[in-house]
Amino acid sequence: MTTTIKLLAALTTIALLPGCFIFVDDYDDDDDTVIIVEESNAAPEILAADTWWTCDYDGPANAYFFEFQAHVDDLDGLGDVRFVDVTVEDAITGEYLDAFGLIYEGDGIWGGLVWEDESNLLCGEEIDVIVEAWDAADAYDRLVIQY
Repeated sequence: MTTTIKLLAALTTIALLPGCFIFVDDYDDDDDTVIIVEESNAAPEILAADTWWTCDYDGPANAYFFEFQAHVDDLDGLGDVRFVDVTVEDAITGEYLDAFGLIYEGDGIWGGLVWEDESNLLCGEEIDVIVEAWDAADAYDRLVIQY
């Protein structure tokens, strides 16, 4: 049967079956190409230039505090980064001193502040700070800021 006869048969069927629509597509695509889209799972990246820590004195509180900042980027988007933390070790012995989770502040910046008297840290001690970031797929990055 030619396309015209098929079309005429379809139109006759439509007339007999109210509420039924048949659409004839003249384009026959025999290409069965399957496109596979790979999911990205890029690890987060801690940007060293904008990642730091400091110890300072707060006069009104009459106390020392430690402040930490990490700049974390992720090719999968900033929302893919799930958490960032810092671990502090004695720079000479490598002994674990303390660890803190950082809070997301926006634009890839994670930060935190801890008072000296609420931690195992003392201003002036030689310490190494290890910054770690994980994303939703447990991809990981680590940066060590040595004393």
